[in-house]
Amino acid sequence: MRRLAVTFVLILLGIVLGRPVPVGAHRLDEYLQATRVSIDVDRVSLDIDLTPGVSVASRIFGWMDTNRDGEISATESEAYARRILSAVVLSVDGRAVPVTLVDSRFPDARDMAAGIGMIRLRATSKIQPASAGRHQLAYANDYRPEMSVYLVNAFVPADPHIRITDQHRDPAQHRLTLDYDVTTRSAWARMSWLLGGLGSVGLLRVTKRRRPFQKIRS
Repeated sequence: MRRLAVTFVLILLGIVLGRPVPVGAHRLDEYLQATRVSIDVDRVSLDIDLTPGVSVASRIFGWMDTNRDGEISATESEAYARRILSAVVLSVDGRAVPVTLVDSRFPDARDMAAGIGMIRLRATSKIQPASAGRHQLAYANDYRPEMSVYLVNAFVPADPHIRITDQHRDPAQHRLTLDYDVTTRSAWARMSWLLGGLGSVGLLRVTKRRRPFQKIRS
């Protein structure tokens, strides 16, 4: 009985110690890049958060602080944000779409050196309005793969006419493929308008064929 108890304790310790480290506790020598993808009928939005570990923070800060004054100016932050987005590849239904920077927020040197500074980027891509049916989105982030760990997830679409049906990530999570279905109001509205228009034309033709009413003389 005692041997069984000891065995159980050893198994329990093995499970606890073998658990993966939480994402929030990434290693100090890594550059964590987390992306959230939002799909709409005519656009794709990206929210990218980048958190340097303490061991690599000074090097990453140096990539941004190009004039070496210890501060990140608006020009420097925008240039670095665009450099990151240049490594992002986005395509919808097999067609590459450009990614446009919308907003960026950068931490100060003190927070970054402490490993708590997070770079936040917001970007968007305008796409052709999706017709009703099945579509596919592919996303890839290849910025600094030699020192980075990646996370990528998709938000549940706000539009009830868009439904994600499947998603695939590579083991490193810097690539994501989403399959989604679209049923748009606009498509049904155009169909209703067309049917209504055809009905009106048919009614006019019938009306024209009728003979005018003639009053009977007494």
